[in-house]
Amino acid sequence: MADEPSPGELSRRLDGVVMSLAQLIQRAEYAADQRLIERRFTDVEGDVNELRRTLLDEVRALRGDLAAAVTRLEAADEKREEKRGGNLKQMIYSGILPTLFILLTIAVQVWLAPRGGG
Repeated sequence: MADEPSPGELSRRLDGVVMSLAQLIQRAEYAADQRLIERRFTDVEGDVNELRRTLLDEVRALRGDLAAAVTRLEAADEKREEKRGGNLKQMIYSGILPTLFILLTIAVQVWLAPRGGG
């Protein structure tokens, strides 16, 4: 019986086995928690990448819309300038030229009046 452990030694060995089992369970739970966390991070990373792609697509679309709006504004400015030039011509033909003709007629009549040519 000298080869067999004493009851105190058996108790210590059993305590060691129980502690090893407790750590083993904790390690398994820890590994499961780590896998769950890793899966969540992977899901979040995928969502972030999808949002990034969506955001880039929206930015590209907004840039296209902005370029189209700038083009429309430039075209409207050109039309306004053409219209302004047309308004100036219309003002000259309808306002200034008749006034000049009337003033010229009056000047000719005033010039001819003292000579008795009227």
